[in-house]
Amino acid sequence: MQPLIVTAAILRSDDRILITRRPADKPHGGMWELPGGKLNDHESPQQALQRELLEELGIDIAVGSVYDVVYHRYDAGAVLILFYECRWLAGELQHLEVDGHCWIAPQDHNRYEILPADRPLFERLGSSNQQDSHQTAPPTIAPAPIPLHLRAKS
Repeated sequence: MQPLIVTAAILRSDDRILITRRPADKPHGGMWELPGGKLNDHESPQQALQRELLEELGIDIAVGSVYDVVYHRYDAGAVLILFYECRWLAGELQHLEVDGHCWIAPQDHNRYEILPADRPLFERLGSSNQQDSHQTAPPTIAPAPIPLHLRAKS
């Protein structure tokens, strides 16, 4: 069975990250997580993340690049989480589909009952060399040559 694809937003304020508490009546109720959710049919991960944060928190966001990808297997099935760097654009944060929110320093994540699938990301964010490793430029990838039969005729 294929894993469920889920998106999550890394929203920063100074040196803190936004986390939200799952409603008590949902699976893993009362646990903390990065805001986000599942993709709907015919929806890109970026569109899903924008929709989820509007539905859950009432805020508009700009979705940046993928920061990390985590695979985790729960008893109910596997999830593949795409963690995106995001920027808050507009809206007042509301608890529409969450039971609370908090801004935390990543290294303090152990003070909260974080969802198991989100823990590897917090460990990466909270590591002492995170700042240095995240600022390293990605490797350059040369474009593949265009096959002869697809090249424009002159």
